[in-house]
Amino acid sequence: MACRSYSVLSQPLRIELCRILYELITTSTLNLELFGKCCSTLARMLRHEDKLTVDDLTFDWRKLYQLTRSMVFPKVWQDNQLQLRNKIKNIVELACEANRFFPQSAAMEVFQEMLPQIQFNSMDWQLTIIQLITLFVPTAQPPADTPVVSSGPQSTDIKRWLPTIFSLWSFNLRISVFDAYLMNLVTTLIVEQHGRFQLTSEQIRFVFASGLHLLNLPVSRSNIPLPRSVSMALADTTGYYRMQHGGALPLKEERAHTFARFIVYTLSNESASGSLELFEQLVQMIEPFFHPSNNGAWSSMLARFLRYLAKELLSRSRIESAEDCKIPEASRLERKVRRRFVVSVRTLAMLLLFSKDEGSVSLSHSTLKHLAELEPDLIFRPLLDTLYTAIDSVTETHRMLSAMRALAKLATNLSNFAHYPEGAQHIAPLLILTLPGIDVNDSAKAYFALSFISSLCHNGVVLDELPVSGDMPAARSMSKASADEMDEEEPPEVDMEQIEWLTRASTGQFETWIDQFLRRVFVLMDNLSSSLDTNNNTSSSSDMKLGTKASQTTELVLLHCGSRYYPMITRLITNFATSITSLSAVDNMCDMVSGFARAIPEQALASLLPTCCERIREEIENGVGQTSSLSRVTHTHSETTLVWFASMLAALTQAQDGKQLLPYREQIVSTVELLVSSCMSRHIYSIGSTILYQILSWPTRTVPVCGRSWSDSMWNDAECRDNHFRYWGQHPDIADKEFSINWHIPSREEVDFVLELMQRVVEPRIDELSQRISTLTDSHEPSNAENVALHRVLTVLRMGIRGLGNLVPPPSAPIAADKLADELVAGDDASSMPAWYLLDRPVIAGYVFTDPNTAEYSQVVALRRRTGEIAARALGELGGRDTGNVENVKALIQLAESVICHHAIDRGTFSRLRHGWDQGMDAFSLDMRQSIMPRLFAIRRATLTQISRQLHNMRFMPVTQLNRDISTNIAQLCLSAYAEVRSYAVSALENIMALQPHIKADLVPMFLAELDAGEHSDAEKMMGALRVMDSGPMRRIFLRDWRLFPKLALALCRAQHEDKPQVKKMVRNTAVTQVVQSSAPLRPEPPAPHVAQLIDALSIEDLSTAVALRQKECSERYEYAASEHAQLMNQLVDILRDAGTTWRFAAIAGYYLDQLISLRLVPEPRLAKTIAEYLTSDLMLFRERAAVNLSQVLGIIRKRSKDSYNDINVVNRCRELPLNGGRALSGQQPYTELCARALEGDTDAKRAPFLDDPACGWLVWPDTAKVYIQAPADDSLAYNYIDEASRPAYDAVREELFADGKWDEIARLFSVEGTRSPEEELFGSARAVMFCQAFSLFGYPLLERAWPAIERLARENERVGAQRAASEMVGGLLRGSKHWAQASLDAMWEKLIPLLDGVFAHVGPDTLQFWQVCLQFAFARRDPRRFLPLIRLLMYSRPFDPHAEAPFAEAVKLELLRVLLSLWDWRIASAIISSRPRLLDALAHPYKQVRDITGTIMYMLSSSEFCVSYTNATEAIDDLARYGPLGRDFSHWAGTQRTQKLIAEMVQRVSVWEADHIPSNEGTSNYSRGSKTLLVFFYSGFRYGPRRLALEHARQILALLSELQEQHDDEEVWRVASAILQFLSQVLYTTELAEHVATQFLALLASSKWHIVNKTLPLLCTLTFANRFTLSREIRARILDTISQFLEHDQIEVRQAASVSLTTLVKCASSEVISEINTRFSAKLSKRLPRKRYGRAPPKDPVAYSRLVLTRHAGVLGLSCLVLAFPYTVPDWMPEVLVLLAECIDDPNPIQSTVQRTFSEFRRTHMDTWHEDRKKFSSDQLEILTDMLVSPCYYA
Repeated sequence: MACRSYSVLSQPLRIELCRILYELITTSTLNLELFGKCCSTLARMLRHEDKLTVDDLTFDWRKLYQLTRSMVFPKVWQDNQLQLRNKIKNIVELACEANRFFPQSAAMEVFQEMLPQIQFNSMDWQLTIIQLITLFVPTAQPPADTPVVSSGPQSTDIKRWLPTIFSLWSFNLRISVFDAYLMNLVTTLIVEQHGRFQLTSEQIRFVFASGLHLLNLPVSRSNIPLPRSVSMALADTTGYYRMQHGGALPLKEERAHTFARFIVYTLSNESASGSLELFEQLVQMIEPFFHPSNNGAWSSMLARFLRYLAKELLSRSRIESAEDCKIPEASRLERKVRRRFVVSVRTLAMLLLFSKDEGSVSLSHSTLKHLAELEPDLIFRPLLDTLYTAIDSVTETHRMLSAMRALAKLATNLSNFAHYPEGAQHIAPLLILTLPGIDVNDSAKAYFALSFISSLCHNGVVLDELPVSGDMPAARSMSKASADEMDEEEPPEVDMEQIEWLTRASTGQFETWIDQFLRRVFVLMDNLSSSLDTNNNTSSSSDMKLGTKASQTTELVLLHCGSRYYPMITRLITNFATSITSLSAVDNMCDMVSGFARAIPEQALASLLPTCCERIREEIENGVGQTSSLSRVTHTHSETTLVWFASMLAALTQAQDGKQLLPYREQIVSTVELLVSSCMSRHIYSIGSTILYQILSWPTRTVPVCGRSWSDSMWNDAECRDNHFRYWGQHPDIADKEFSINWHIPSREEVDFVLELMQRVVEPRIDELSQRISTLTDSHEPSNAENVALHRVLTVLRMGIRGLGNLVPPPSAPIAADKLADELVAGDDASSMPAWYLLDRPVIAGYVFTDPNTAEYSQVVALRRRTGEIAARALGELGGRDTGNVENVKALIQLAESVICHHAIDRGTFSRLRHGWDQGMDAFSLDMRQSIMPRLFAIRRATLTQISRQLHNMRFMPVTQLNRDISTNIAQLCLSAYAEVRSYAVSALENIMALQPHIKADLVPMFLAELDAGEHSDAEKMMGALRVMDSGPMRRIFLRDWRLFPKLALALCRAQHEDKPQVKKMVRNTAVTQVVQSSAPLRPEPPAPHVAQLIDALSIEDLSTAVALRQKECSERYEYAASEHAQLMNQLVDILRDAGTTWRFAAIAGYYLDQLISLRLVPEPRLAKTIAEYLTSDLMLFRERAAVNLSQVLGIIRKRSKDSYNDINVVNRCRELPLNGGRALSGQQPYTELCARALEGDTDAKRAPFLDDPACGWLVWPDTAKVYIQAPADDSLAYNYIDEASRPAYDAVREELFADGKWDEIARLFSVEGTRSPEEELFGSARAVMFCQAFSLFGYPLLERAWPAIERLARENERVGAQRAASEMVGGLLRGSKHWAQASLDAMWEKLIPLLDGVFAHVGPDTLQFWQVCLQFAFARRDPRRFLPLIRLLMYSRPFDPHAEAPFAEAVKLELLRVLLSLWDWRIASAIISSRPRLLDALAHPYKQVRDITGTIMYMLSSSEFCVSYTNATEAIDDLARYGPLGRDFSHWAGTQRTQKLIAEMVQRVSVWEADHIPSNEGTSNYSRGSKTLLVFFYSGFRYGPRRLALEHARQILALLSELQEQHDDEEVWRVASAILQFLSQVLYTTELAEHVATQFLALLASSKWHIVNKTLPLLCTLTFANRFTLSREIRARILDTISQFLEHDQIEVRQAASVSLTTLVKCASSEVISEINTRFSAKLSKRLPRKRYGRAPPKDPVAYSRLVLTRHAGVLGLSCLVLAFPYTVPDWMPEVLVLLAECIDDPNPIQSTVQRTFSEFRRTHMDTWHEDRKKFSSDQLEILTDMLVSPCYYA
């Protein structure tokens, strides 16, 4: 099903397969693995728009929605909760892809389903509903020529329902995740409509305003971020319904990405309808936050935002430039608009270039790269100037490093001549300039310098000098606009003749550069650490990474340099390789020589290979390497030269085909023979074995030849070589003839060479190994020399066997070819194939011998077989002996593994190559399926494709007896006493099992036996067995095969005989891994009839027969699995019941039971009884697990009983009722008063059906809803029938729960306090759910049994544990009595009400929380009329008395009342109001807790009266659309008349008390107390409830709030008042409301108290910034003008505050406004102050003089605001402003200090870019600025 070769399917077959998969997923019950595969396969098939469109396919959205909802809101009886999150992830991924196949008419259906579930008074469950809306509202463009239906239930008009989305958005929630999801929906809609739908300007502004809030930028001097997530609900009830993560779906939507995508796709050629101008305003506002010196928490998001802008713009441009573009021509972005956008983004990216955060720097490079692909001239002209300066800088290392990284990132764009011709002339100078970056002392800088060079080579840059004729051509005359202006609407004209001459002239530097480059690389290689020198197996990771990068870059340079440089290169590398004989550089030298040999093989081999062979022979003849040693790290000094040249020879032969090696055939063979037969040093003969492997392997491989970025035809073309710069960056399509890949096909000479080496070196080692293995049977202990000799034979033979893998294919049974496979593998050009596929037969993979009848084929096969037989025998001999010869055992394991697992390739090598390929693709932003890519990457892809074929063929090897023997012997070594042997054996066995899975079943008993060994167990063997069983291949067979899974589960649960901690840890980890992925067997169901019809319609031959056969197999497998499942459950129960089982292993058994309990299987009575017994276990862990398991069992019994009997009481009491806008429940009276009427005794209200959904009717009434009729008057059980199959389990649980003393034990144990302190004790919702299930199933009789225990616990008022346990039982009782008959309910209330009355009267601070959560648990998603007696108790029997002498008792009453209000909100508000609580009388209550809860309840009660209650969704959608594009504004609400009177009364009382207020009372006056309550009222609106009421009324008492924040005698008052004002200034308002709030803030500035003005100015500034896109231009101008006037205020603190605020606002101002401000404040400096001389008389008119000082100070402050508003740029007007400010330096303070501070700040912010900024000033201006900016010298 999950075959990745789906791309070859025909279109009709693809469509039908999609339909079948969709129906299977949504209508069939699939296990986790199959469900995941079906979802991922279908999602991949739907993902590509070019293959499937909405014209081809449509889906029924409701099926997928119902499946998603059932997973998001799971029931107790749903099994396998651990796997549910994976299913949800799969289904969400599928829903995202399937959305575009939902019909447009489905939008109305989605809203009809979703809108009735919205209730924004409380955020409980609402996040999930919003996510479901974004998932299922169809956003794709409808099929072509489809008429738009504007009305009716099948409407397809987006304009009709889009205002509904904005109406939901306008509820002023301002929770960041809500904004992100709604913005994502709108953005996706715009993108998917392909330009055929445009948002209005109001809608775009609204989204921009929300996007500004999502960026979370600090504003003004308060440094308080814009409000983000605000808690809206007092109770989160999702946990009571097993909803994970609060019910949130795993939708990972990056907020910055969503906003950026919206901006890009709303760009329009018409400025009035697009977002370009708004974006430019946004850039102006956020520009200061991008500067390197302005780093903070916002930096990362802004950097990502910037990168997403560039990326999405590039994506849109590519889509619109495609030939098959679906976007209308008029909707495509014009280039002039795009260039304006690029300029804006470039401004920010250039600022971010030298950020302090490395991640931000990297993102800025990606941004510039994307922009350079669109408009290179706009990017590279300013960027190159910056980079040249930064790289040339010596003192600023961070700038140089960032510049190096930028060059490496943008090298491909810069060197693309066709894309940016001017870039070619910069390549050579930049190469010269970056050479110093190759520095061993700075690995990061060296790495990026090398990356820059390698990127150029990958892009086809040829390093060869070109001839230059004559002098440089004179530049053609160009207009001033094209010569000087870089940001014009069209790109400037380019003088190609001059550019080509400059490029040719620059190539003359290549020879010098190559020489210097190689010398620097030599120094780098020589100084990097080496594994030999440090005596470690691995070198420093950074050094290894840098060394590898240097060798790879050198190879690329040599491949792309001209042949004229070959002699120089050969001389340099030869001298380097032969003159240094220090082992500290051997690894890096080998990397260098290997790259040299691959790039220029003829010169490399000719210059180095004979020397290596000669020196090796000399050393060996002199006796070097004869010392027997098995050490891998220690070596004698005499071996240095031999190791050096042997390693060099290995590097020379790496990746060399036989054609290059044939001239040196005899030298190579004789040298290899010497190394592998004459040397006894492990390191030396290991090198010889490596050489042997390379010579055997590479000449026989069919692989692409390592080539250049140019094809051979282009490289050899004289015209191309003489003009090679014109082809830089030009990559032809893979299908073009120019794009030819040369393949190495083994020649006969190469094959003979390999066969000769095999006969002379490999075959003799087989006989030698056989002889040495025979000596192992002797009784004598082998000597060190014998051990070394054996290890040498094993090593040589292993490498020889690996090297012969290309000669013959792996053995496999012949399979008939099929057309599909032939299509995939046909042709010699494998570059056009995907690199992965799954076929049902071996494929052609370029083996040398393919005819089994040939002698060579038989010879190679016989050699491998004989080696395997000897290895199997040797494993039996060595593995069965207790010997310390660990190295030989490990070598033997590797040899045996190679015989089976290495046929030209192995899994480990393939994984490493694939990982490197993926990294390279990510680095160059390439896609596997794209047909245009750098040629070197295409060669790598072809190589990867070829080796994937070879790996694929290995999967068809038959399981021979030899393979079984080898596997068995290696499995025995997995149980070795030596950890190293176990590690090697486990790794080898894992590889074998992955290729031959049938072997696994034979090995399982061996490992299970080690776990069942009992007292005779061996800890080492157990660890080996556990490692194997926890390996990937073995783990899968245990999970899939019910013949093995029970055995492992039981073995793990019984493995308690070993006390070693490491063994226990491994047992636990293995068990946890198994438990998480295990599940009960699933009965195979035949496909639904409509699915079967779809399958039959495929018309595939013999399909029905195959399906029937498969169904039979699955049924038989299920029957067996079900039988094993039942036995396993009983055995796990036995383990639990066994007194000898320790708690740790009993817990493992319990975890298995958790996962294996299933609704689809009948619960076992022994299991049910055991679980019920464990409720009273002495161990808390067992009790907790028993509670969870018993909930599942009881839930399954309930579910099965309801499904089995249609006339069961619990089913009969449920109805699907047409609601008729709520009138079916409440008649002609409002539904909000239904509860109040029921409390008053209204019979109709009490008898009305119960509607449990708390959101139903708040916004929209559904057409129908599930309701519950009133319970009958008798005492019949709700579950009067029990499923017959479940009856034994039911009886077992009932017997246990009804046993004498059971509930006393439950009460005793459940009330035991845990290890936590009383403050940390928590209400156990899992336990409460268990009680709920029990009371629901067994009814009132169980309560009679449990009541004494409940009553006793509840009356223990002082014991925290008892109160917690009682609250859990009562909560479960209240919730579980949902379906009880009326007589049972009456009896329950008769017992419960007096008990709760006493409990609530004596509840303490430590236990109050338990009863609050208890009521939350009971009331969640329940109709309040179910609890009328309890409501009467809380509202009438225990009324709030504000004058009582026990304030805590009154606070408890209010806390419990708040629980009612938070859970039932609008449905209970009318009832509470009718009870007339005396809340207002507590306005000045002396007890703080009473005041706080009073203010909160009054706000909640007032806001709960708000509900919309549209009759149906259609009415709601049409009504909201009538309000305009943004729909109805729900952001503010004045409240009912009662609420308005309440607020007015509170304000009036506070005003009256103010007259009697004495500040010295320190908060004890009525004024202070009443003010605090009033403040809590509004504060609750911002923190705990919907804001609409607070926003409407808090702005009307701004004057009072501003007075309260000045009440410093009471810290609480002024802090809360300040917080409310901050909230009011930071909230995002709609356009109308924003102007009202701004006007009211402006009115505060008229206060005569300068302290109020001083604090209001920054608030007004924050308000303006936060609502920049909602405030009108006129009100913004008024605010700016008003703040400017305060620069002349008499109080200097006010002037300073106005200055700071004005600076912030100027950042958001237009150029016209800035010019006006400049003129206005410059005029204030026109009149100079009279000079004051020493000894002269004071001014004649001191008042006029002071007024002039004030005026000039205002002018200086205003101009200072202009300067400080642009801290990182120098606009054209700034030089004159700075000069004007400098003239005021001699004025008295505070003018002088302001000027000094301004210039100090200017110097600090422009320090990094002063070399560029100074160009904006004239020489006279610079002279003046120098005097101001340079500090005076003390000695001057």
